[in-house]
Amino acid sequence: MGMALLAGVLVLVAAVTMAPTEDERFTNSVGGMEAAARSLGEGDELERQTIGNLTFEKVFRANGLVYFQQGQGWLGDRAYGYVWSPHVQPRDVEHVEGPWYMYTDLED
Repeated sequence: MGMALLAGVLVLVAAVTMAPTEDERFTNSVGGMEAAARSLGEGDELERQTIGNLTFEKVFRANGLVYFQQGQGWLGDRAYGYVWSPHVQPRDVEHVEGPWYMYTDLED
């Protein structure tokens, strides 16, 4: 019984430590994300989408920027995810690479 429990714990630890990081999932998804970003017109919105290794609650274009919203905070008050902006750096974001930024905002 003890050996089976130990084996189960080791399998769980291996699965968690070998799971891809957010950075790796982003890197593997960025090509599909950019294709989606380029296809959206101003005001367009896609509901729940899985692109590559990332799942988004919604993807939408607003004011020339394309937001890949991954979710909201525990109380539903803070949207977060990635934003694609090939021409300017948006305000209040963290640069990831190229035209990609991470955002967290308070919802109005």
